[in-house]
Amino acid sequence: MNKDDYLKELTRLLRKLPKGERDDVVSDYHEHFIIGIEKGRSEEEIAKALGNPKTVAKQINAEYMVRKAEDKQSAGSIFEAILAAAGLGIFNLIFVAVPALIVVALILTLFAVGGVMIFGGILITLSYMFQPLIPFHLNLPPNQGILGIFEGILIGVGLTILGVGLVGGMAYLTRWLYGLAIRYLKYNIRLIEGRKGTKKS
Repeated sequence: MNKDDYLKELTRLLRKLPKGERDDVVSDYHEHFIIGIEKGRSEEEIAKALGNPKTVAKQINAEYMVRKAEDKQSAGSIFEAILAAAGLGIFNLIFVAVPALIVVALILTLFAVGGVMIFGGILITLSYMFQPLIPFHLNLPPNQGILGIFEGILIGVGLTILGVGLVGGMAYLTRWLYGLAIRYLKYNIRLIEGRKGTKKS
């Protein structure tokens, strides 16, 4: 592959990057060709040494997605970053994508449990508070006077508080895991870069 074909393919594969950043990357690779040619190497040799444009673009796209996820924290951003990193190879597919899916499933489950606890607690509380006015009582024990109603309300309020605590704790844990995921993805990309650098030399 000659210089023009290489740079054209790299530009096409980096189309998701902002134009300024894409131009900087392509300019850097153009510089590699210029330096290599000055040293008497052929364009094909330089292209081979730089690596397949698809592999190079995957790595650059992954780095960009991770930076984007770090700057603009959202579920969509981290998901894109994980997918981009997982696309770097079978190792990443196993050690990045699979653990990420497991953690996301666990987080969503615990958020759902917290939501059910909050909703259920509110429903139980309202049912006991308005027990004489409601024709059905969620199969709760029959009214045992003020003490029974108070106990029922206490159970409902307690369940709601536990649900709120769980959701709040999961929100904090999710933010912490987000930061941890960014650090892990950066480490993973650096590790791959190191392995490729060793192969080139």
